[in-house]
Amino acid sequence: MGVDELAEELYALPPGEFIAARDRAAAAAPRGERGAIRALRRPTLAAWAVNLLVREDRSRTELLLRLGAELRTAHQQPAGGGRLRELIGQQRQLVAALARRAGQLTADAGRPVSDAVLREVEDTVHAALADPDTARELARGRLTRAFPPPSGFGVLPEATVLQLRPPSAAPAAREPGSGRRTAGGGAGAEGAGTGADDAEGADGRERRASVTDITERARAQERADRERRQRLRKARGEAEELARAARGSAEEATAAERELASARRRLREAREQVHGLTEELRRAKRSLSAAERTERAARGPAQRARQAAERDRKRAEAARAEADRAEADRLAPDPARPPGRRGRRRPGAPS
Repeated sequence: MGVDELAEELYALPPGEFIAARDRAAAAAPRGERGAIRALRRPTLAAWAVNLLVREDRSRTELLLRLGAELRTAHQQPAGGGRLRELIGQQRQLVAALARRAGQLTADAGRPVSDAVLREVEDTVHAALADPDTARELARGRLTRAFPPPSGFGVLPEATVLQLRPPSAAPAAREPGSGRRTAGGGAGAEGAGTGADDAEGADGRERRASVTDITERARAQERADRERRQRLRKARGEAEELARAARGSAEEATAAERELASARRRLREAREQVHGLTEELRRAKRSLSAAERTERAARGPAQRARQAAERDRKRAEAARAEADRAEADRLAPDPARPPGRRGRRRPGAPS
């Protein structure tokens, strides 16, 4: 990419992005082009706005230059006051429409400018109408600064349209000392003059139509931009509402996720507890089984022991009863002995 093509891209950027983009381009450019690239100056906000205006629609610039040329021509004609007033009216309409459009373009580019900057845009357009050199610089779309408003149009030898349209036929020369025009020195000069007047009138009508067309287009574009901004505001409002709803949903989702994590933690703890209790129950069941086996093993001997104890108790009771009977028999009197006589106790007999 050459320096000229690069400049076209750079001067379309907002001023705040110009320096960084230029320096990056210079660093990546061939060595022979770096100096020319670094020499490109950052535009002011007003100059950038005018550049956007020129780049959007070149036909506006063409009309601006044609109107400037006719204004300068009218300033040179002492008897052209009526026409000059008409051109100045068209100039005001066009300049106001262009300034408004420049403000819209900068806003669309994300860098709206102040009213003071827009007044600089108007001053620059006025300067281009007054001076063809300024008009040429404006037409390139690479302004780096705004121009001050002109104090008045200078007297130029002839109007310059910057080769934006083919030159019209030159006006017929006047004969020295005569008020009659000649065309090629022959008769019919009056017809030639009438044809030139008709061409001038057609050109004026074409210019007025162009100014009106651009003004109407600017107004239509303003309405479209206003509607677009309204739609954009509505869309942003809806987007913000959806964003708020999304944030609410996200908060609810976060809370639900936290609750889910807590529930999962509690479930894990419950499972661990169940696992522990299951192990404890298993151990208790093993202990119960062992105790039951021990009890069953001890049940037979205990029963036998109880039975033996019961037999021994019964034997003891029988022995005791027998002893009691023997004692009773010993103490009872013998009916075969006479009363008062006792028999001699035999040795070894129970007393």
